[in-house]
Amino acid sequence: MKKNKTQNKKKEPMIKTRVRRDQSIEVELKSPTKSTLGKVLIIIIVAGMTVFTLFSLIYLMIQAM
Repeated sequence: MKKNKTQNKKKEPMIKTRVRRDQSIEVELKSPTKSTLGKVLIIIIVAGMTVFTLFSLIYLMIQAM
């Protein structure tokens, strides 16, 4: 009689909007590190910046010689 873990878990939306008393709209964004897509994008961005910097440094050193 095992229950699936996904049945108990509710997904929260990435963007929440609510209306304040003065009729202005407030938008709340969920932290990207809490979603799988956000984690993947952060890893791709960090790895891309590191690899691009390393290869550009090597390329510039070769051009200088």
